Amino acid sequence: MLRIAPGGAPANVAVALQRLGARAGFIGKAGDDPLGRLLKKTLGENHVDLTGFRLANQSPTRLALVTNDSNEGQRFLFYGNADVQLSPKDIDRRYFRQASFFHFGSISLIQEPSRSATLSAIRLARKQELTISFDPNLRPPLWPNLQMARSAILKAIEFCDVLKVNQSEWEFLFPGRKFEESFSLLKRRGVRLAAMTCDAKGSMLTTEDCCVAVRTRPVRVVDTTGAGDGFMAGLLFQLARHQRMPAFEQAQLEDVAAFANAVGTLTCTRSGAIPAFPSLQHVQRFLRARAAP
Repeated sequence: MLRIAPGGAPANVAVALQRLGARAGFIGKAGDDPLGRLLKKTLGENHVDLTGFRLANQSPTRLALVTNDSNEGQRFLFYGNADVQLSPKDIDRRYFRQASFFHFGSISLIQEPSRSATLSAIRLARKQELTISFDPNLRPPLWPNLQMARSAILKAIEFCDVLKVNQSEWEFLFPGRKFEESFSLLKRRGVRLAAMTCDAKGSMLTTEDCCVAVRTRPVRVVDTTGAGDGFMAGLLFQLARHQRMPAFEQAQLEDVAAFANAVGTLTCTRSGAIPAFPSLQHVQRFLRARAAP
């Protein structure tokens, strides 16, 4: 069965943040075609600020076919590349004056002009002293080769305060290193807080002061698409609420991880990413049930 589900990692994070009650915007480009217009409509219906979003006719909207096979797991096939057409001239410096956080992924770093646009946005975010977060969301089929992907992602880590990876991405980037024992190498790159999702097991968060591993509550999984984006939104929501990153005591960091886990876990209980992102009330109920004896 084929089902259309508008999204994309940074856009997903923006919608998930809005669903939690935070204000979020999306900077990007899609084709001026039915799929691009559907994405714009969907983001608008979810109250995402689209000041930085453009529709263009240079190329079609990128289409990701996501398959969930019981034997092969989740696979991605890609067509179109309108998002690559985002250029530095599309980045408005005034937009960054309204923000506290800037979040980006690695797909926009693969080709020009979106690579230069992303780097321009990062420079503006730094100038405004925003907290910068990075989720590589590694998609090997989109890169010319994995060596280029690893090099670009490692370089991008130097731009971020908050890094989020999954287990396979960590092993790809830092083979042979244990996440819980490696904050020193991340700190040298400028990272202040790192998170690693561990599928159904939960997640690990680490700062210079402490490292925590927090399990999540088991649920009936319907679709894992967008779970990492939900986790990322939950993490950013908590960091914005506490306004004290990365100075967390262990118990506080565990609470942050538990909240982010809950958002990611609940996302797995429905099909698609955007339709599945939970409200703040849903997350709070889930956490209360988790804490109940």
